[in-house]
Amino acid sequence: MEFSKVNEARRSVNFFDSAKDVDEALIKQIYELAKLAPSSFNLQPWKLVLVHDAEWKARLREGANGQPKVTEAAYVAIVLGDKKAYEKMDPVIDENINRGLMQEQARDFMKGMAKGLYSGDNERAFAGRNAGLFAMSFMLAAQSLGVDTHPMDGINTEAIRKTFSIPDEYDIVMLIAIGRFDETKTLAPRASRKSFDEVVVREHF
Repeated sequence: MEFSKVNEARRSVNFFDSAKDVDEALIKQIYELAKLAPSSFNLQPWKLVLVHDAEWKARLREGANGQPKVTEAAYVAIVLGDKKAYEKMDPVIDENINRGLMQEQARDFMKGMAKGLYSGDNERAFAGRNAGLFAMSFMLAAQSLGVDTHPMDGINTEAIRKTFSIPDEYDIVMLIAIGRFDETKTLAPRASRKSFDEVVVREHF
């Protein structure tokens, strides 16, 4: 499916058919497309907690303020951003060296640059930006393969962190409900979007 059609077809689906499962192999296909999303230094600082079991989805629903789609969807992905990914970049550097893209003597310089850009007060922004790029790529990839999604950020992140034992180094960026639209329901028409001229500022404010 060409991109314009995928983008037009993608909707934030509020109603999932709980009788329709999604095979994990299809989730893997979605991931293989989504992983091509860009990331700072190619660190790919994202992780997914895939929740499929009914009992665990019920627990997650509590942390999502009772939203029904959490238990109706086939899966819910807890999208995490690794705030400390800049400390784990040796494999990325190793690959760049093996591909002839950089020299070994540049290792410490690159690690220092990443730490300077993303450590301290910048960690959450770094994790959120990059995981957000991946999340959008994931939802578009899902749509291209006929799978519906809904991003969710109206959640109790601390409750979810505790329930799922998520380490502190990961920021909980959003949830993505994944499944099949309940065709007995009707989605509201797509809401309007701001025009180009409403959004674009030329040169400066």
